[in-house]
Formats: sequence, C-alpha cells, structure tokens
Amino acid sequence: MKIFQVHNRYRFYGGEDAVVDEEARLLKSYGNEVIQIIKDNNKELILFKDKLTTLINISYSKKVFEDMEANIIKYGKPDVVHVHNIFPLWTYSIFDYFDIKNIPIIMSLHNYRLIWEQLGLFKKDRDKYGYFQDSFIKSFLISKLINKKKNLLNKVSKFITLTEFTKKEFSLNGLPINKLIIKPNFLNSIDSKIIPIIKKNRAIYASRISKEKGILTLINAFRDINIELDVLGDGAMLNTIKKKNLNNRIKFYGSLERNETSKFINKSKFIVIPSECYEGFPMTILEAFREGTLVLASNIGSIKSIIKDKFNGILFEPGNTSDLIDKVKWILNNPKECDQIVLNAYNEFKNKYSSEVNYRQLLDIYNEALLEKKN
Repeated sequence: MKIFQVHNRYRFYGGEDAVVDEEARLLKSYGNEVIQIIKDNNKELILFKDKLTTLINISYSKKVFEDMEANIIKYGKPDVVHVHNIFPLWTYSIFDYFDIKNIPIIMSLHNYRLIWEQLGLFKKDRDKYGYFQDSFIKSFLISKLINKKKNLLNKVSKFITLTEFTKKEFSLNGLPINKLIIKPNFLNSIDSKIIPIIKKNRAIYASRISKEKGILTLINAFRDINIELDVLGDGAMLNTIKKKNLNNRIKFYGSLERNETSKFINKSKFIVIPSECYEGFPMTILEAFREGTLVLASNIGSIKSIIKDKFNGILFEPGNTSDLIDKVKWILNNPKECDQIVLNAYNEFKNKYSSEVNYRQLLDIYNEALLEKKN
C-alpha cells in the first residue's frame, strides 16, 4: 500500500512529530511505501511576508494544490493519505484536494484545535484545551479563521482519536461519532531490562517546557523533595526557569534525541507528567511503560483514560504541589508496590501499545476507508 503522510512540524519537535515518524517506520517495516510530505514552520515561516501570507490563507490555500500536485507527479497517486497536522501551512484545502482526487483521507486528532471555536471564550475549562501562543484570545480568533472552511472536514473518511476521553470531546463538539475511531499511540517493542525501583535514584521530566505542561508545579514541588530531577526538553520557558532555579538537585539537559531520552527514562525511578492541559496521548507514558519506569501523572483528560491509579501508574491532582509531593513520598516509601505497578504497565504496553498491535489497527482503518470510498 502507498501512503502519503501529510504533516506540519512546529518550531519545537514534540509528541506529534514523534508519532508521525514512528508510524512511518512501522508501515515501512511491513513493506508499505510511505511518502512523508511535510511542511516545517522553521523553514517556511522565517520572514514577515511569509507569516502574513500564511495568515491571509490560513483557512484555504491554492498553493497547497500546486505543492501537492508536484508531489503526485513526483511520487504517483497514493492509495490513502494520512493527515496529522494541517496548521498553519497546509490548511483545510488539503481535504479538498484529495477528495477531488478521490483518495481516502485519514486524519489523526493529536490536539483540540478543530474544536477551539466551539469552546467559546467563557467555558470554565477553556484553558485546558491548549492555547495558540499562550493566548486564549488568539486561539479563539485563529480558530474562527481556520474554520471558515470547516465544511471540508466532511471530506475526511476517518478521524483517529487517541482515547475514550478525546473521542467524547470531539463527538460532543461536532465531529460525527461514526467517523471517530480510537487508535492509541504506540512504540516499537524492545527487550527492556526492568530494574527494581529501589535500585534507581533519580526522577525525570521529559516534555515541552511550558506552563500548560505543569513545569512550574513540578519545579515548586521538587524544592521540597530530596531526590534529583532530570529535566529534558525545550520550550519558551526554559531559559526563564533555568535562571530562577536555585535547586542544584534539578538538572536541565535541553532537547535530546529520542533514543537518549529513552535511556534517561529507563534509568529513572519514576517519570513525572504534570500536565495541566488536556493532552492527546503523551508518548512519554508509553516510553515509561516500555522501559519499566513508574509513571506519576496528573489526573486530567486523556491521562486518566490511560493511567489507572496504583495499577499501571500513580495519579495526582493537576496543579496541586502538595499532592504531588505526597505521591512522590508514597513512591519512595513503597518500592515493592511500585515494582508491581511497573510490571502491570509493561504487560499493558505489550498487549495494547506495541507496534505489532498498532499496525493491525492502522491497516484496518486504511482498508475500511478504501472500501467505503469504492462503494
């Protein structure tokens, strides 16, 4: 099968980019032809005129037709197209283009941008759905502009949503439930050596350094926790937090390659995922499951769909420094219970989140879309 992967990279490499690359490797490993057609903000949004042109054409861009036509000429017509992120350079015109070509369109819903407009300005939990440039006003206005052509979403054959939580959110906010299919993220299976938690000495955070990710709650909590914390990742708040950090037990490493990140996770007593926003499906949870490292995460959004407290991870109240400290103390005082939790998570990874399981799910979605298109 020939698959076009369509994606728009942000300035900082993140979980969405990792999913795109993992899926490409997976599909290729089973003999499929995968063409990655990627626009990159770092390369295409340099000059002011680039940004202005993008804003003017943010709902629909004729240039997308030209770009994609060149790719069809170069690579040939795909069997299916799998769209991951269209903002801001691809726009809804990508759906129009492939519908005209009569090619099934699959779209993965990694974030909540498609439903920002529906949330309005005064919804109680509005801030948990993510912001554009940390501004709910900008997010609302951008969503209004993007969704001028929202009817083109009808051209999408199937929407991949990552958890029961996200499926419910999207169906409540206008996407047809019969087109929403749950397929979680995944990682390639490896033979991980699970080290007992008592033999590990450090904690880890590995994500974007931004407020909605809970980094401030994390830093505040670890002022009163006697364990070293490795902070991996990049983001707008990194330099500010580094300057203010007076705790020599917290070490910052910046953004690392995924294999290096996995090594850090494997050697850590636990990973903290302190998100204060509704995540899609954090890849670091899967990395920790696979590497045999305990997950300590916020009880919020999709995370609470993935983590069952004290079965395959530990949950704490998002934004609550005291509760985070209490849960860390529980981990340090209950190593045997934590080892069982880690084992449960590792077995769940093999049964639900491995590459083998995910490939079958992905191909079923593609084949169903192809069959519906023919009919």
